[in-house]
Amino acid sequence: MTTLGSLKAKITRLEGEMDTYQITKLEETMGKIVKTLAEKEARMDRVIQLNRAIVRDCARAIKEIHNGDMKECEKIVALLDVKIKSLTRDAEGFEGIASACWQEYTEIKCLLAVSQKKEMPDYEELGVPYLEYLTGLCDCVGELRRMMQTALMKDKPKDAEYYFNKMNEIYDNVMTIKYSGSLIGSLKRKQDVARSQVEQARSEMLRHA
Repeated sequence: MTTLGSLKAKITRLEGEMDTYQITKLEETMGKIVKTLAEKEARMDRVIQLNRAIVRDCARAIKEIHNGDMKECEKIVALLDVKIKSLTRDAEGFEGIASACWQEYTEIKCLLAVSQKKEMPDYEELGVPYLEYLTGLCDCVGELRRMMQTALMKDKPKDAEYYFNKMNEIYDNVMTIKYSGSLIGSLKRKQDVARSQVEQARSEMLRHA
């Protein structure tokens, strides 16, 4: 026969078991969250490290192009190709950090292609998002103007004309992208800068005609 006291004791024991189960389940949930965040933090650290290395290497590669050392530039770009693939693998959720890298990478790859008189790659070939590809192209216009100016100073009008025509080609194509800022971000500002670069380059070409 079950007494009132034994029934209360049984209820107390069951409540304690239920509390223990709930705490254990909650602890397991917290453990899963901590593991997920730790993995995400490790990915973020890798993206930040690669970001610094890639931006630095892109600047070095551009410098070598302007110095005329194409072999050294190609060597740096070959390493950049590997680093960009690693960055893109880890970049999900950290696109804001990786954005500058994709933009700089586009700039050097297109500048190198123009220097070698090859077709400029598209964003799918480079493995970069299309917005960063577009802004990288706009930045490439400024570097092409520098190459045009160097050609003019060296009295190489055909080379200068080649670089000026490539500036125009990029500008004319990029300016076909006309959408709201909510879709294209900072592209409008980059387009305005590219327009200014092309107009100044045109004046420089006319002065040397």
